[in-house]
Amino acid sequence: MTPHPYQLYAVPFTEADQARLVGFSCGDALWSRHVSEWLLGSDVLDSMKRGTRVWLFETAEKEVVGFGSLGTSRWNWPPPDGSKATIALIPMLGIAERFHGQPPDPEWRYSRQIMGHLIAETQELARVGREAKAGGPEWLVLMVHRDNARAIQFYEQCGFELIPGVERRNNHVVMKLWIGE
Repeated sequence: MTPHPYQLYAVPFTEADQARLVGFSCGDALWSRHVSEWLLGSDVLDSMKRGTRVWLFETAEKEVVGFGSLGTSRWNWPPPDGSKATIALIPMLGIAERFHGQPPDPEWRYSRQIMGHLIAETQELARVGREAKAGGPEWLVLMVHRDNARAIQFYEQCGFELIPGVERRNNHVVMKLWIGE
């Protein structure tokens, strides 16, 4: 079977990958620069030391389209004053600027493929936690700059809901997606 021409492949990120990502940019907006800097600087490596998994998403020709990350954290749930619970967290997700809105076929849009991978990984994490009776995460959470309307709309299309009245550092709102049973 021939792979779809827009199929992305998830490749586990390593520190050595940073050398080939020189020039990678998610765009010029404040939040886009922050995402690019996270991947190209020490933040991604620090996050990985805390157990965050990071993937590059490439075309069949090994061209990097974007990246995604997934970890767990202990948060007051529901925020802001609930009791401590383990949540799955997308610390950072980014698409290279030249691939924004690509490909034209919405079914194969790169952003959807990356998010689909992160959601599937989270569902597996939750399943393993339930089977081990360890109480895996029931929510997938992400933070997004409150002025990044395009990203908020995309996350809503993926099933995320804004948590009203909850803001984190630097004007980031919090969105959640139920992944429990």
